Amino acid sequence: MKRMRKDIAHVMDEATRGGETPCALTLLWRHDEEAFFYASGHADLGRSTPICRDSIFRLYSLTKPMTAVAAMTLVERGALDLLAPVSDFLEGFQEQRVAVSDTETEPVKRPMQVRDLFSMTSGLCYPGEASPAERATAALFLAFDQEIAEDNAPRTLDVANRIGQLPLLFHPGEKWQYGTSADVLGAIIEVVSGKPLDEYMLKAIFAPLGMGDTGFFVPEEKLDRLVTLYERKDSILSPYPEGHLGINPYLTRPNYIAGGAGAVSTIDDMLSFARMLLGKGILRGTRVLSPSSVAWLSHNHLNESQQSCIQWDSMYGYGYGGLVRVLTDPARSCTLGVAGEYGWDGWTGPYMSVCPEEDMALLVFQQLTDSGFTPLTRKIRNIVFTHTSS
Repeated sequence: MKRMRKDIAHVMDEATRGGETPCALTLLWRHDEEAFFYASGHADLGRSTPICRDSIFRLYSLTKPMTAVAAMTLVERGALDLLAPVSDFLEGFQEQRVAVSDTETEPVKRPMQVRDLFSMTSGLCYPGEASPAERATAALFLAFDQEIAEDNAPRTLDVANRIGQLPLLFHPGEKWQYGTSADVLGAIIEVVSGKPLDEYMLKAIFAPLGMGDTGFFVPEEKLDRLVTLYERKDSILSPYPEGHLGINPYLTRPNYIAGGAGAVSTIDDMLSFARMLLGKGILRGTRVLSPSSVAWLSHNHLNESQQSCIQWDSMYGYGYGGLVRVLTDPARSCTLGVAGEYGWDGWTGPYMSVCPEEDMALLVFQQLTDSGFTPLTRKIRNIVFTHTSS
């Protein structure tokens, strides 16, 4: 373990000193105790503010697993059926169509179902230029940005219903595509629970797990702990102007509670979430989910045809479950690992892995755009699994 600690500290310090990332935190939990923690770099480079254990990070897509857990609490209560059409909850999803070209669409073969949102097999996508559906989504998010600039930010249900009116990339269930599925699932949680998404997640997850620094905005008294977000421009780290995928600056509670990207948290709060999953739904005597729900979320839901659609190098060897990647074939993976390990990451650099086989949770937090499953994260994983694999 001493060698593991030394090697992880070395690659982290090398990354921050060399300008690969402004900051990094690594936290390893194994066999019901903290095995390793290390911090490197700065929360704000201009002010030389050191990164701290209680620093608050923008999670972006690491929000998704928490939205999945919140939805499963409704499934457990019998309030939400996984096979229910999304249109049962959101009128914008009625009579959906699939894009054939920029000007031509065809009706869906079957309605989009709630289960499709969990597995990213819905046909929804993120903004892009590669297809008619991505271009239509890009135009919608530009409209959201304009409305936000005019102080007329859309609300969660409005965002979801307008997404539902877009042409789909493919027929629901036919393929896999990373996109806005979790945001739509968050809106369904609002409809079914009768509460705003942030309020429901506070009641169902954050409060029971003691995640006191997790939410969808940063209170004024905590703003000094919010890490500056950076982007790399011409090989230089520069502060990134807030605003991506309709996410407002985190100064006040937003109208749009984005279940796919909107949360902020600390590494210790996210460790509590990871430990709950590792504990099959329970943490410190408090149960959030049943073991069967955790098993469902952490199982690969994709068939061979759907899985063949995943073209990311970082997903080789992985399937996809309840808004998390699931390692199914370690020999094909881009890093060392163990079958059954699962987790996700975010566009701004936070990463979470839960490994039941090794009784272990690993978190690596950075704050740099276009990050996610970064080279630094992969190096740290390789060191960890070298020293922990049975």
